[in-house]
Parts: sequence; C-alpha cells; structure tokens
Amino acid sequence: MNRKIGVGVLWNLASAFMTRGASTIFTLLLARLLAPEAFGLVAMATVVFELANVFVSSGLGQALIRSKEVSRADLNTVFYTNLLLSGIAYSVLFGLSPFVASFYGQPELTTLVRVMGLVVFLNAAKVVQTAVLSREMDFKTQMKANTLGVLVSGSLALTLAWLGWGVWSLVAQMLSAAVMSALILWWISEWHPSLQFSCESFVRLFRFGRNLLAEGMLSVLYQNSYMLVIGRLFGAETAGLYFFARKVSNLVSQQLTRAVQQATYPALARLQDDNFVLRNKYRQILQLMMFLIAPTMALLAGLASPLFRLLFNEQWQPAIPYLQLLCLVGMLYPLHALNMNLLNVKGRSDLVLKVGLVKKALNLTLLFVAIPYGVIGIVVSQVVGAALSLVPNTYFSSKFLGYGLREQLLDAFKPILAAVGAGLSAFWLAELFSGSAFTSFVSGGLGGALAFLVLALFFRVDAIRLLLDKVGFFQPLRRFFES
Repeated sequence: MNRKIGVGVLWNLASAFMTRGASTIFTLLLARLLAPEAFGLVAMATVVFELANVFVSSGLGQALIRSKEVSRADLNTVFYTNLLLSGIAYSVLFGLSPFVASFYGQPELTTLVRVMGLVVFLNAAKVVQTAVLSREMDFKTQMKANTLGVLVSGSLALTLAWLGWGVWSLVAQMLSAAVMSALILWWISEWHPSLQFSCESFVRLFRFGRNLLAEGMLSVLYQNSYMLVIGRLFGAETAGLYFFARKVSNLVSQQLTRAVQQATYPALARLQDDNFVLRNKYRQILQLMMFLIAPTMALLAGLASPLFRLLFNEQWQPAIPYLQLLCLVGMLYPLHALNMNLLNVKGRSDLVLKVGLVKKALNLTLLFVAIPYGVIGIVVSQVVGAALSLVPNTYFSSKFLGYGLREQLLDAFKPILAAVGAGLSAFWLAELFSGSAFTSFVSGGLGGALAFLVLALFFRVDAIRLLLDKVGFFQPLRRFFES
C-alpha cells in the first residue's frame, strides 16, 4: 500500500509539474500579449461555467473512486447521468448568458459564456474514464492526457493571441485543452459505455455524491464571490489583475495539494476503517505538503516584485500586492484540503457540506465587511477567513482520528516558521539588489531557498526525516534528527 501511494503521488506530482509548469509558462507568456481586461472577461464568464461543471460532475466520480466494488452498471449509469446533466447545465448557461452580461455591464460576455459552456460536455464525457484510472491508481495515463492537452492548448492560445484574437485566445485554450484530454482518455481507456442504466446504482452512488454536489456548488459560488464583487464594482481591468494573481497563487498551492489528494484518495479510502493507520498517513502527508508548499508560497510572495518587473509590463504591477496576500492564503490551503479529504475517505460527505456551510458563512461575512476598503481589503478578508476557517475544518478530524487543530498546527508550525524566514530573506535580498530585476530575482531566490534549508535543518522539520527514511545514503543527517 505504501508503495502504491508513493508511486501514485510521484506520478501525480509529475503530472502537476508537467501540466501546471507548462500552464504557468503559457499563462505568463499570454500575460505579455494580452491586457488585464482579457483575463477579467474570462474570469467573469468562468463563474457560471464552473457552476455548471460542478453540477455535471455531481460527486458521482468521487463516489465511484471511493466504492469498494464497482460494477459495469455503475459505470454506465454515471456516464449517462453526467451526459444528461451536461445538457441541462448548458441549456441553463445559454439562457442565462444575457443576464450575466447585463450584471457585469459587459455585452461580449453573452457569446463568451455560450462558447465556453461547451466545455461542460467534454468534461462530462471523461468523468468515468478518470474515475476508473484513479481506482487503478493509473496516474501515468492521466498525466499523458493532461500534459498533451496543456501543450496543444497553450500553443494554440499563444498563436491566436499573437494574431490579435484577444480574449478569444483564452477561450480557445480552455476548449482545446478539454478536447485533447477527453480524446486521449477515451482512446487509452479500456472502458467504453454500453446501453445500460441502473436506478439502484444511481440511488446508491448519488446518496454519497449529492452532498458533494451541494458542497461543490456552494464552494464555486463562494470562491467566485470575490470575482463577482470585484468585477461588478471595480470593472474588468481590476478583475483581471485579481484573477491573474489568484491564478498564479493557485497554480502552486491548490494544484500541488490536489495532485497529492488525487493520488492518495483511492489508497486511503481502503484504509477508512483503520483509524490508527489513517491518522499516521494523514500526518505524514500534511507534514510533507507543508514542507513543499509553505516555502514555495513564501518565496513567491517575497519575490513577487522582481518577478513581475522581469516578466511583465507596467499594466500588471498593481497585481503584486494581491499576489503577496494570496500567497498567505495558499500557505494554509493544505490544512483545509486534507481535512475535507479525510471526511470523504470516511464516507461523511454530509459533514463536508456542513463544514462548508459554516466556513462560507464566515468568509462571506468578512467579504461584505471588507467591500468599503477596496480590493486590498477584500483580499485581506480572504487571509483572515483562511485562518479562522481552520477551526471548523479540523473539528471532525479531531473527533474521528484525534488529529485536531492543535496537533495539525504543531505539525505545520516548523515548516511555516522556516518558510516565513525564507520569504523575508528573499524579500530583503531582492530589495538590496533592486537595481536590476534579474539580479534582484536571482539573488533573492537563491538566498531565500538557502535560508529555508538552513532553518528547516535548525528546527528539525519532521518532513526532512520522513524523506531521509527513504534515502539510504544520508546517515549523518538522519543521526542529526534522531539525536
């Protein structure tokens, strides 16, 4: 089991590195060719598109992955259910698009929403293939499909942006990525649908998935509530700056965490009845995730200014403080995500919904309180909300596994402390050599990375010991941690 989890994590991390790394490069290059307004328009349209996408997935894919036994009737039922839901979702999208355009005061959104909405059908068509591969822990195949999709779509988007297509280059990127991924998964997958539908399968799977559906819909509304408010009150340009900063931040924190979640979920679901083993596995995953993500987010915040000066023109500079604050949110993201993953492993999707309601009520209250203070105030409210939400997030982890807020903060404290020191070092060195953007970025990056390694060894961060246990030729370091 350990080997399967390890191999799955490595393939998913490789997938994240390949797809998200390539995606990051394409995003940065597109930002050099497009204005913030283009990203803002896509962000506005993405709100309704993501709602439709959650409605289509409806938690049935997660239910398939978690089930101990899956029949052919289960797979066929989920496939046809998702196709039906995608048709309903797209019809609603098509009809509501003029109202979306009117809400934001952007007439071009009517057509944008209708075209982007076609992705819903493509995503629905590959839910079962993805679930089957995940159950088999075949993340290598998924990596191939996702990587090729990112490379083809990114190249197409860059070409269209260079030719002057503007916002439509971003739309083409989204559609082509979904098309390539779906085609490859269908071509490689051994499962293909047959004419079969089981009401018993639907009821059993949807009993678990319905709570994830409700939680997913609420999560999309909540996560995009910031975009709704910023787009409505501050316009497309400011919305584009915020969207870009959030996208860069999420590429690191959320995607890396999701890569680990997707790889570990099928294996951990088989351990759902052994609380002792499950607790130990989650502790190790949390320690390793914080060791990876905390310094990455801290260095990104510390180096945001020279990075933007090096890569982008002046019109993107106002996004720097948004990115720096969102890096604090990203640093805490593993704590949030892994606790929700635990509830899914335990089969308590009802609690995922309940915890989600509490967190969203808290964060939406903070959002509306922050509106008078502008976009910076709104982003600060996200930081405060991320910290306060740890309380409801860890409540049931404490009840089920005895791994609550105090224990998790103790496991996360050392890597966070070392990361903060690294981020401050990177910021100081970047400012010290601020004459050249390249020199500032390189000196700050190298100095910050070195500071993190030194501080992590000084604080004896547990994740280092976990990594050293897998490597046989670092005996002196291992003895240092054991002493």
